[in-house]
Amino acid sequence: MTTTPRTDGRSALREERRRAILEAARTLATEHGADGFTVEQVASRAGVSRRTVFNHVAGLDQLLVAVCEQILAEATVDLLGEVERRTSDLPAGRAGGRAALDAVAEATRGVDLPTAIATIHRVLGSPEIGDERAQGISRTAFDHVGGRLREQLVHRAPGLDPVDLEIGLALLFSGIVTIAGLWLEQHPDLAPDVPPEARADWDALLDRVLLRLRIGHAE
Repeated sequence: MTTTPRTDGRSALREERRRAILEAARTLATEHGADGFTVEQVASRAGVSRRTVFNHVAGLDQLLVAVCEQILAEATVDLLGEVERRTSDLPAGRAGGRAALDAVAEATRGVDLPTAIATIHRVLGSPEIGDERAQGISRTAFDHVGGRLREQLVHRAPGLDPVDLEIGLALLFSGIVTIAGLWLEQHPDLAPDVPPEARADWDALLDRVLLRLRIGHAE
């Protein structure tokens, strides 16, 4: 006799509610900015109770972090997939570790970070450059992405020195966050449909970050 595993209805409902909450928060933030809406408004638009929102997140800032992570998710999938491809046959020892970090650096070139960054900026209400709250929210989202990338590299390159890994990823994501601010300052009010000239400027800034990374872990 065979049995079909039962679908966990509660887990499915929880995930459905989470998606609705994130979508509601994303819409409200885009319309009103990071400070222009309340948990009650999120709950009303998502069709859930205020308590349900707090069952998923501790507060508005955590909710905005989750929204930014959602925006980064597609780019993250592409990044992780490219890193997986580039680290499929690494040399042993330190050479493999350097090759793994090089793979991450090169993979960032093929990821549509400009669209993700422009969308996050719009969701956060196009904050002024130097807005500490907005910077903290976006940096936390990028840190979470870095955590997933770290797990993948540990699996793909077990010989990678853990200190080199931590420093390399910290420099990469700190550099990306830094140039994101410079790029947005050069191109205020960007729509998610990023024009070619803005993309070219992003590529030039990213090249400078990747050059510094290569210099940093070269022998």
